[in-house]
Amino acid sequence: MHWLLWALAVDMCLALGALLVRKLGFYRRLVHFALCAAFASTAGILSAPIMWACGKRASVNWVVARTFYYTTRVVLGINVEIEGEDILQRARPCVMIGNHQTMLDLIMLGRVFPMQTVILAKKSVSYYPFVGWFMRLADDIFISRGSKQSASGMFQRASAELRAKQVSVWFFPEGTRGRFADGPDLLPFKVGAFLLAYHAQVPVLPVVVMDFHNLHNSRRFWSTGGTLKIKILEPVSLDGLAEDDLKPVMDRTRESMLVELKRISPPRIVH
Repeated sequence: MHWLLWALAVDMCLALGALLVRKLGFYRRLVHFALCAAFASTAGILSAPIMWACGKRASVNWVVARTFYYTTRVVLGINVEIEGEDILQRARPCVMIGNHQTMLDLIMLGRVFPMQTVILAKKSVSYYPFVGWFMRLADDIFISRGSKQSASGMFQRASAELRAKQVSVWFFPEGTRGRFADGPDLLPFKVGAFLLAYHAQVPVLPVVVMDFHNLHNSRRFWSTGGTLKIKILEPVSLDGLAEDDLKPVMDRTRESMLVELKRISPPRIVH
């Protein structure tokens, strides 16, 4: 119990200090974020035997996602509003793609992530404490960046799972976080998500989350609560296409996501 009292005392000191120094408030929220992630990951690890027994191993991710979202909604004060959630329910299985901005994308994933969906991640993530543990239990897919053999194996495995197990896959097609000083934007897409959907014979489902600038800006040490808006677009069918046709479809999908990103994002405030 003593350690808990000490932790609460330190947190109270940081809260008081944050009234005078913005950085203290920013780092305090980061600590809260990390604690919520550890708590949600633990919930996923503990739920794994039950999910396995029910034949829904991939839904360990859903347990982690929802636990994380509802915890951060209380602790960090961030609420998520979804437009088009009914599309998500009727489009599965699919390859879900979303724009990538900050680590707070995990809050968006926490709210929107459906059951029986796996995550595609760098192999190094599998070694992270808590996060890597639950992802291994959920049978998520890890790839070695730059390894052609690994990428080929990833597409074969993911395609088989999508068809046989009726699971979906989550993908960040930009490949890394997009940070733009002049307003909301998207990095060029990598074709991997569309190749995966093509081989698995499932649609691509675009998910757009608004610009995070007003809620979180690590360069300005700014982080606050508020409402995060998400728009789910209509699924993009790849039926009847050849592999050479994927890039034009990918470019059109990126353009439609960019239009929605700018539409749902509020005007930026000056921190």
